[in-house]
Amino acid sequence: MQHVFGPVPSRRLGFSLGVDIIPPKYCSYDCIYCQIGKTTDKEIRRRSFYDPRIVTGQVIDAVSTGKTIDIVTFSGSGEPTLNSDLGVMIRELKKSISIPVAVITNGSLLWDEDVRRDLAEADIVLPSLDAVSEDVFKRINRPHPSLDVEKILEGLTIFRKEYSKKIWLEIMLIRKVNDDPDELKKMAQIVAALNVDRIQLNTVTRPPSEETAGRLEESELTAICGLFGPACEVICSFDKATEMPAQAEWTNIILETLRRRPLTFDDMVKVTGLSHFQAKTRLKVLEKEGVIRSYVLGDALFYVIA
Repeated sequence: MQHVFGPVPSRRLGFSLGVDIIPPKYCSYDCIYCQIGKTTDKEIRRRSFYDPRIVTGQVIDAVSTGKTIDIVTFSGSGEPTLNSDLGVMIRELKKSISIPVAVITNGSLLWDEDVRRDLAEADIVLPSLDAVSEDVFKRINRPHPSLDVEKILEGLTIFRKEYSKKIWLEIMLIRKVNDDPDELKKMAQIVAALNVDRIQLNTVTRPPSEETAGRLEESELTAICGLFGPACEVICSFDKATEMPAQAEWTNIILETLRRRPLTFDDMVKVTGLSHFQAKTRLKVLEKEGVIRSYVLGDALFYVIA
């Protein structure tokens, strides 16, 4: 299995080399907004999924190509903290590369001391918190039966006390699910006490697991941002120029990224560095071959693996 994908332009992290250490789709949640589909294995039990030496070797090889990589990011097809080798892999990477390492996590296992110990090796941790009321939590995240909001908040609180590096907290806002003024006010009060470095508001921008997961407008997100204070920001579109890969890499880059998330046409251009004409021509070939397919969500056209 190829564990490394990208580097891809990330709205939060710059050019991010993704590291996927979870089989699709092992997770402790089954979020209604998830861009990679429904959870097939809802777990909280950690275990070793892959040989850490193979994973770290693929990362080191990717870094050695000389491509622009701002950060190495553990994320991908499920919840990365379910992999019990996470800390080992981060430690080994930091012996060989100087690029910062980040972990994108749903934050559901931070109550586990072993998880916190593993995450302590990272330079940036990006946990999520989508609800602070139990009913909203269950509706939006559809968690493992053993998880509840109190446990999630307890884990975040302990982790903040122990972890002195950067914590960027993402809040995914879904129309008519967790955007109620009372829920937002309660969330703002609780998040303020967590004392994270950044609070990043997001909404549905890619095809979600459930079609009922509706997006908020940017103006609405901007208004809500005011509730959370100066550390809050709305995650904006990536506008950094990319490098042009060799022609032989185009298809591989597109397919490896599509296995982790749907892409718009503009995404394809940013990820590959192709011109609009080149990207359009290549996508038509892949669609005709039945490798990928496209569909419309709202006013955007998305591509996914067929």
